[in-house]
Amino acid sequence: MKNYFLDSWRFRLYAQEKLFMEVRVNIKDVAKMAGVSISTISRVINNSAFVSPDVKQRVEKILEETGYRPNTLAKELQKNKTNTIGVILPRIDLGTFAVIFDGISAVLNANGYNILLANTRDRFEEELRYLDLMHEKRVDGILYFATGMCEEHKRAISKLRMPVVIVGQPGDAVNCPAIFLDSFGASRAMVQYLVSLGHRRIGCLAVPDHDYNVGTQRREGYLAALADNGIDADPSLIVTGDFEFESGARGAQLLMEGNAAKGSGAPNGRPSAIFCITDRLAVAASGQLIRSGWKIPDDVSVACVDDPLLLRYCAPSVTTMSFDYTDMGIRAGNMIIDCIEKISSLRGGQEAGARAVQQNGPLQVALPFTMKIRESTGCTVARSGGKQ
Repeated sequence: MKNYFLDSWRFRLYAQEKLFMEVRVNIKDVAKMAGVSISTISRVINNSAFVSPDVKQRVEKILEETGYRPNTLAKELQKNKTNTIGVILPRIDLGTFAVIFDGISAVLNANGYNILLANTRDRFEEELRYLDLMHEKRVDGILYFATGMCEEHKRAISKLRMPVVIVGQPGDAVNCPAIFLDSFGASRAMVQYLVSLGHRRIGCLAVPDHDYNVGTQRREGYLAALADNGIDADPSLIVTGDFEFESGARGAQLLMEGNAAKGSGAPNGRPSAIFCITDRLAVAASGQLIRSGWKIPDDVSVACVDDPLLLRYCAPSVTTMSFDYTDMGIRAGNMIIDCIEKISSLRGGQEAGARAVQQNGPLQVALPFTMKIRESTGCTVARSGGKQ
């Protein structure tokens, strides 16, 4: 009769021995078991061609039996690489950043890089803290979604000894390559389109200027389009809030029913069109207008910059300037990899390499935009999955 108790005891003993070997065995032990040198073990692990087939087979068998794994971190630090790239995001909950990150992760994962992700929650002090943390973790490079570029940012980035690619802002102020949106051009073109439809009194739902690309550049694009067409900017038509949905709803109500509606230049002083700095503001503004009884676009047109899927399926769908955020992420991922590879090809170590790459002149890429004309400005289209 089979002794199940003995079999169970033997299995537990084997498991304990296996665990002990996995915890205790080092490269010297493996070399001794295989009867070869430590350098031979290293060559087998690194798949070198300078090992005979029989030795390679014997070593691989012992590696499998012992469960030995080399200390990857120590190995990478010796090469001055960790195969990790830091990504600092301002808002991980926003769809735009999720799409960009999807493009980034696809490129980095395909090239064998791990990702250390940080979410600053739009807090300036968190940005600086995570820059320090990335430096401590010895990441190979950083993709930094900067909301602004003040003196503290410049000092923090200047101390880093790895390449940095700025995402969302120009990087020439910190001598770093960057990829960002042509927010000024997109806003200017959108407001110009609204003027071409006959609108002269155009409201603007804006965000604070501390976010240079979105806050400052888009507001300036709006003002530039008005000036291009000889329209005086009316401060009462610019409502500055934040990036949240509630801000868009409050802003739309204020433009249509508050002090702005008492201005001059149009029937009842109301704007005939509202330009929203972001997609979230446009979605909230449209909902508030409809709940308040206004008809879009009969009473007021709505347009914005940015184009998540949500805008296509709003009722009515919202006219916007669209950016290819997946492409932005892919480009950003390739940019940081290119920087790292240039450093690896230069002599003098990572610190000298980082300086040399920057001295060659940082690449600045402005992502182009595409206008998507939809129902909110008077375009009648079929409501289907193939709609623009």
